[in-house]
Amino acid sequence: MCKIYTRQSLESLITQIIPLSITHSGNSFLLVVGGQTIKQTTCEFLLTFSSMVGTDIEGYISNLSKEYDEVRVPLSTRGDAVVLSLADFARLRDLYGQMMFELKLQDLLVRNSIRPQTALAPAR
Repeated sequence: MCKIYTRQSLESLITQIIPLSITHSGNSFLLVVGGQTIKQTTCEFLLTFSSMVGTDIEGYISNLSKEYDEVRVPLSTRGDAVVLSLADFARLRDLYGQMMFELKLQDLLVRNSIRPQTALAPAR
């Protein structure tokens, strides 16, 4: 049976966006991809981040082969992974980049003995 798509159904299929979020608490990260919640250790977070940074997204965009429409992203050292559309992959890579920036900023503040209360205290 052949399914016929209307222009509107194709647009919604192409522009469908899955919920993505990542939060950090202690030594773990909670990643939400669609309806799935994945808990990552710091090592797994770094593995996922380095994998995404190492992915040549321009290569995926320029290749018209169907296998380049989706990207496999490793999530754990046990082999857990998620397969995302190219658009969702780019969004997730941005989220991980933002989280990495926040972690580096926290580390910089701690190494310079700057505590949040000190940084937010009014100048006298």
